[in-house]
Amino acid sequence: MSAQQAACRASRERLLNAFLREAGIHAVQQGELRVPLPGSGRALIVDVRHRSAFGHHEYRDDVILERSDGRRAVLEHDAFVDALLDELTCASGANGDGPGIRAELAARIANSTARTTRYLREGGWSAPPDDATAVTRQAEQSLLVGHPFHPTPKSAEGFDDADLARYAPELGASFALHYFAVDERIVWERRVGAGAWIAPEVAAGAIDGFALLPAHPWQARYLLAQQPFVELVAAGAVLPLGERGRQVYSTSSVRTVCAPGFETAWKLPLHVRITNFVRTNPIEHVRRATDASVLVAALSPRWPDDGFGVLIETGFRGLRPAVVGDALAADAAVLFRRHRFGRTGPAPRVLAGLLEEGADGEAPQIVRCARQAGDVSQWLRRYLEISLRPLLARFGHDGLSFEAHVQNSLVCIDERGWPASFWVRDMEGMSASRQRLAANGTAAVLPADSPVLYDDDEAWLRLRYYAVTNQLGHLIAVLGRHSDAGEDGLWAVARDALGTWPEPEAARLLAAPCLPAKANLLGCVAGRAERPSYVDIPNPLHTG
Repeated sequence: MSAQQAACRASRERLLNAFLREAGIHAVQQGELRVPLPGSGRALIVDVRHRSAFGHHEYRDDVILERSDGRRAVLEHDAFVDALLDELTCASGANGDGPGIRAELAARIANSTARTTRYLREGGWSAPPDDATAVTRQAEQSLLVGHPFHPTPKSAEGFDDADLARYAPELGASFALHYFAVDERIVWERRVGAGAWIAPEVAAGAIDGFALLPAHPWQARYLLAQQPFVELVAAGAVLPLGERGRQVYSTSSVRTVCAPGFETAWKLPLHVRITNFVRTNPIEHVRRATDASVLVAALSPRWPDDGFGVLIETGFRGLRPAVVGDALAADAAVLFRRHRFGRTGPAPRVLAGLLEEGADGEAPQIVRCARQAGDVSQWLRRYLEISLRPLLARFGHDGLSFEAHVQNSLVCIDERGWPASFWVRDMEGMSASRQRLAANGTAAVLPADSPVLYDDDEAWLRLRYYAVTNQLGHLIAVLGRHSDAGEDGLWAVARDALGTWPEPEAARLLAAPCLPAKANLLGCVAGRAERPSYVDIPNPLHTG
């Protein structure tokens, strides 16, 4: 199968699985599945090659359109996308903006598929198992097809082909950061944790009265073409210093980068639309990330040593919004993230990278780890003890709801293949329950208007989606697909494990008949992808 054929298959699989999940259509067995398209009176006929208990189905290549008169015809890839978007546009009740939104989504799907084709053709590499830095980097840069329930998991609007070669993690990108020297009178900064933000070899070139501000090279070029920024440069308030310092590599999020051996990673603004969003750092985002980090720093000293850790943001630096405006501030602000992993010692690997097949169809790395350990059911139990159980405990005791989806979750695997420790990153996505903070006496740590504060029900919903629907559901689907234990059997293992935990949230999770799932596809069609809605899906952990 060519890279283009594989990319089209992956795109169809993601579109179909998202559509089935969001429409409440369940594949009960392998074989032919009829998918009604009531808006047009037609149906799609697909052949389920592998049925997943949690909706991670795999299909054979042919998709058939059944017309209202019963006639059938095989659809090419683009015609399949058109048929599905026709149905979704009708079902969403789109207003006058509907045709424009539909055309935009079709273009983003095509963009994502083209990017995936290139990544499957050119990406993928193996890391020496004894090189901790390479092992960590390889997992970050091996996410070639992306989110299993998103219509545009690899779209990147703003990067051209040359930019992909320079900056795409899927193609092994590494580069030096661009630096600006910013007059301290217009610096916007908040520090909430210890650690150096600028590598020593760059910091040595600091200019008195100016602060060093790192930037992604693409973003530096973008900023230097924006008139308000050009005026700051002309006035001497910002000095472009060019690319400096050690090489950094891009992680799975594209705009977050790290340098092996340095204690800080950089979450950089990047005015590129990746999946749904232009990835800048607006005021609310940097405030949420730093407020969340303050809260974690205050609460974590009392946490048990249970294999769970959090990589907080130690602060941010940028341009004062009051001086440059909110938009330019968002395009310049940098979040600094704790990065504890060096050239030796633990080699954390982003879970998303461990869950994908290799570019040549190799079994996902997580499967190879479980096989090495020798007992996939016991492997899952150990994983749950260092991941889901602490996540539930932190919410129950402290009211913290981490955005622990597969790209924010890092796992360390020991030399025998067993999960040894689990880390969560990206505090901008964390939420905290107002009610629980008030009950445990820590509400005063944050201002009352902090954007990290949510009502308890919403914080609990977010935790269930990210930690269970997105993360655990994906993990179990992959392990079940590639092991004799099977997906249903592994959900039974998880139910049994949760039943032994004393945390009230474990019992609450087992008692819930449904889980929340993001409606990514419907959200894109309705033009509100940045304001996600949720649908209810059956909870495989439910004990009835």
